[in-house]
Amino acid sequence: MSFDGLRTLCRRLPRLLEELTLARADGSYARLLARLERAPLLIIDDWGLTPLKDSHRRNILEIFEDRYGKSSSIIK
Repeated sequence: MSFDGLRTLCRRLPRLLEELTLARADGSYARLLARLERAPLLIIDDWGLTPLKDSHRRNILEIFEDRYGKSSSIIK
């Protein structure tokens, strides 16, 4: 996906949280985090529709820490 010429990764929050949980279980968590970090623009949609568990909050924090100062993120 492209947004104003930027390669963009767009995920709904519930689906992203599910991907992160599955990636932790199958050992591909580091690879998924690297892919999320490399995207010049990450859009997370449907934020706030469901309460976050502690593990979800830690996962989201890790994503934003990896991206800090390197790339842009939009939460909507």
